[in-house]
Amino acid sequence: MRIRSLLLPLVILALSGCTIPNGFVANSPTSSTAIAENSAPSSEPFLYGEDYIATHLGNEYWIEYTYQTKSNGSLGEAITLTSAHNAEGYYLKSNDGTENLFIKEGVSYAVYLPNDQGILEKVPDLTVDEETVKGYTTSFLTYMTIYEVAKDDLTPDGEETIAGRVCLKYVFHSSFLTSVIDLHYSIDKKTGVCLRYKSVVLSGKDTGAFEFLCTVFKDANVTLPAHA
Repeated sequence: MRIRSLLLPLVILALSGCTIPNGFVANSPTSSTAIAENSAPSSEPFLYGEDYIATHLGNEYWIEYTYQTKSNGSLGEAITLTSAHNAEGYYLKSNDGTENLFIKEGVSYAVYLPNDQGILEKVPDLTVDEETVKGYTTSFLTYMTIYEVAKDDLTPDGEETIAGRVCLKYVFHSSFLTSVIDLHYSIDKKTGVCLRYKSVVLSGKDTGAFEFLCTVFKDANVTLPAHA
């Protein structure tokens, strides 16, 4: 095993304990949580990565994920995230009460927040630049390429369908001193986006697990929420 692979368990341990933004909830009328599995192995080479996603995802998406952690048998609260983007702007909603809509106006973005009636309303005299908007609304995209850390050592494991998308499945297994790591990835064939990731880590007497699952994935005909 290469030196890089020997160091990989330490990296995965850090990933499995990473902090995720506060809980998020879905807001799309279209949803699919069914996962159809197909055990036939994949013969396709691994072509995916950040550049592949940048080329194939396009400029339009509505994506919802559910996250959950487990530590020494204790299951954490399930967290869900909704993020959307089209030519009109960006949208982000969380179940901690956060909901933000950013609509493009020239080179800046107007900010819309829920009013007392829950309607997204424009905040007077408040605009932000695109760099700020993207930094706030797209940080979750890091999880789309969570396979990057192990992509040179992944083993094909068939296919499955998640949120209506055909995915290639890959697995990674490694042991190092008292640590054992098992990783499972399901990567959308069209865009390279990781739609399901699961890590199980054993380190001495400690165990940890982290899993996210995409429940809604649209990359066309995306409409942002109504706003006043």
